[in-house]
Order: sequence, then structure tokens, then C-alpha cells
Amino acid sequence: KGLKGDIGEKGMTGPKGDMGSSGVVYIRWGKTTCPNGADKVYYGRAAGSHYNTKGGTSDFLCLPEVPQYKNYYSSVSYLPELHGVEYDLDNGGTSLLRQVYEADMPCVLCSVSTRSKMIMIPAHYECPSDWNREYSGYLMSTAEYDNHFGRSTTICVDEAAEPVPGSGANTNPSIVYFMRAVCNGLPCPPYEANKLLTCAV
Repeated sequence: KGLKGDIGEKGMTGPKGDMGSSGVVYIRWGKTTCPNGADKVYYGRAAGSHYNTKGGTSDFLCLPEVPQYKNYYSSVSYLPELHGVEYDLDNGGTSLLRQVYEADMPCVLCSVSTRSKMIMIPAHYECPSDWNREYSGYLMSTAEYDNHFGRSTTICVDEAAEPVPGSGANTNPSIVYFMRAVCNGLPCPPYEANKLLTCAV
């Protein structure tokens, strides 16, 4: 067996690889603009299943203002349908968000390259001290009426929510309401019955 030779010179360093994608995206419900420091990806209309339909989606979606279609149609009656989302904010006579009562909800998809995580905090309008708040508002979802068959996801609607211009005819499409806590499995205090729940993103 021969002797091991000397170690050769180190080769040239290769090119730097691409950085992985960073940042977060979130939907700002009830607005068409993003907060300072966030970029708007697109804005549009909040959409969901009709309030008394048993099928369809349980999610609320932020549809672009102008859709893109391919050349396909279907008149099948049982296909899931998407409707606009209407604020139906019966709030016991207070003035909270009365400017959007029975109007349709806009939305905007926002991107922040300087953030690495995103959460929606229910029942808090402030974020922990080491987090940055993008916006705050109120928790909303579908109502508990006998003729409201579906359940939906919970969304955080901006506290300065806006209506879609020209809407407000009370067409009862997909509908959202304020949410409240009850003293059943939740400690009261600190929770309070019938108090509207806040949120932060």
C-alpha cells in the first residue's frame, strides 16, 4: 500500500444558493387596503355558502374583484355555490359598525416580507409584546338560527370595516354576525356573558 499524498488546494467557493421564500400573507376582512408595511396582493369580495344551505363550503374566501374564467359552464343544480358575505350586525342597539349593517364585505390579501409567522388571536385586540399587530377587530361567524344550517370558520373583521360601495340591500347571501362568549365551560370572570369578542392579527 502506497503512502497517502499531500492534501490538495481548496477549490473555489460555489455560487450562493437561492434564499428560501420568507414572509407571511393574511386576509384583512372588511377592508380593501393593507396596513403600513404590508403589500397588497389583491383585493376583492368576501364570499361563502348561503346561510341556509346544508352543503357547500364552511370557509369564507376572499375572491378577487375581477375573476379569471376558462371556457367551461355547468347548469347542474346541486353544484356548490358561493355568495357574497353580508354584515348582519345586530348589536343590541349600539352604534358599533352600524355603517356597514346589511352591506356586503370587501377583503384584501396582504403580504409582509419582514414577518415569519402569522396568527389570529381570538378574544384579544392586542398582541403579545414581542409580536407585531397588523390589525384588530371583532370575531364574526354565522348565527345560531334554526334556519341557518351551516357552520363556518371564524374570521377577524377589521374594527374599521367598510362596505362594498353601492351594497346594503339586505339580500341575505352568506351572513356574518358578531360572536360572544357564554359562561358554559368558560370562566366568568374574566369572560363576560354577551360581551362581543375582539381579535387581533
